[in-house]
Amino acid sequence: MMPDISGEWINQNGSTVKLVVQDGAVSGWYCSAKGRAAIAKRYRLIGQQNGELVTFQVDWQDADANLHAITAFSGRIIGGGREIHTVWTLVRQFEDVQQSNPTGAWNAFLTNADVFKRAD
Repeated sequence: MMPDISGEWINQNGSTVKLVVQDGAVSGWYCSAKGRAAIAKRYRLIGQQNGELVTFQVDWQDADANLHAITAFSGRIIGGGREIHTVWTLVRQFEDVQQSNPTGAWNAFLTNADVFKRAD
């Protein structure tokens, strides 16, 4: 059985995500509460759900700005759909906000974990 994860979620940092699932395809948006992303700005996400497993990626660009970064989340749906435990890897092209200093191979990737809980 595939738990219904459609709806809004919030992680331990206050970032929110809206997931819409149709036939296993995930779409929606991500709104970051920290980092280089514009606070309160929604960035498009796409992904896939397979039973209790979910993956989605966020492309940190929109019509106004391109942060030259993408984050991929992989997670497990816990408690019948009450929480999503994820690990994520962000890959970035520049190490500075001004986008003048390209990253080296050693600092292009950031990895961490988030726990999302239902917000709605």
